[in-house]
Amino acid sequence: MDIRQQRKLDHIRQALSLEEGPLPNGFKDVRLIHEALPSLDSRDIDISIPFLGKTLTMPLLINAITGGTPQVTDINRRLARIAAKAGIGIAVGSQAAALRDPAMRESYQVVREENPNGIVIANVNPNTPVDQAIKAIEMIQADALQVHLNVAQEMAMTEGDRDFRHWPENLAELVRHCPVPVIAKEVGNGVSFETAQRLMELGVRCIDVGGAGGTNFIAIEMRRRGLASQEFEAWGISSAATLAEVVWSGCRTLPSDERLTIIASGGIRNGWEAAKALSLGANATAVAGSVLKHLLSSSDGEQSVEKYIEEYRQALIVSLTLTNSSNLDTFAQRPCLILGELKEWLEQRCIPLAFWTQRNKENPVY
Repeated sequence: MDIRQQRKLDHIRQALSLEEGPLPNGFKDVRLIHEALPSLDSRDIDISIPFLGKTLTMPLLINAITGGTPQVTDINRRLARIAAKAGIGIAVGSQAAALRDPAMRESYQVVREENPNGIVIANVNPNTPVDQAIKAIEMIQADALQVHLNVAQEMAMTEGDRDFRHWPENLAELVRHCPVPVIAKEVGNGVSFETAQRLMELGVRCIDVGGAGGTNFIAIEMRRRGLASQEFEAWGISSAATLAEVVWSGCRTLPSDERLTIIASGGIRNGWEAAKALSLGANATAVAGSVLKHLLSSSDGEQSVEKYIEEYRQALIVSLTLTNSSNLDTFAQRPCLILGELKEWLEQRCIPLAFWTQRNKENPVY
């Protein structure tokens, strides 16, 4: 087994053993406003969304987890089976291993085999040439391509990349030439307003914010080296803060006839936090660590994940009911409050709180 295959297995083992954080995801500082006199039937609430030309039953993706070694093929097979049954999307882990070694392709291809009609997302690094990225897409008949932005993880790895000079220009080439939409995805340290603006200038129209507060790849890589660094492991922007920054950046940067699709990820643990992310402006949410732990830490792993997804769904429905929202478009117009550290962050970043707190009022910001 080469170092890359061993790293895949180390990632799974460490993700199961390490706690999330140390930074909080920030959603405790987002408060939804209760409606005591709703005018709807909660059984009629629609939480489905159009996404990548298909329909998801709810705004949820199983985010990139693994692939690239035979030992994890069954994980991807089971996750894809769950995604197909639930009607949600799924992304595979980095396909670099399969692009180097065709013998590794099965660990990714099982996802499309088990989920022939659903949304499946490919995954490559920002240095991947266009022809190789297209092979990754074709490998799983992908509906989109994630390009993972993992500079902090690379810096934490002894064997990690150190030269990032060509990331922007190559990402622009991928956006220009790939036959499916490109999703710029952070892996746990967040995307700032300025970075989101640069991504949009490169042609990116979908960003997975991947904020701090969930699976911590810096901590995982440090543990692989037998090290720990509280300062380094606390690097990044919380998921709630990065989501707000990217939402505001999209509104400020793109013309009125264009839209930035935003996926909220990074320590979103349940449908209650997902509702807060959607209220802040996310179009969809994505989870990875919680799903992996349910799958591998329980004797009835698939049933445990299915129960988790159903609880996620029900929390979203209750959240919409309690804000008198018949669907997610209506919910997105409801005001929310921003408190505590998140409020301080946005104020120091000169991002107006009125954008969220004064919806449905005469407000020139919104």
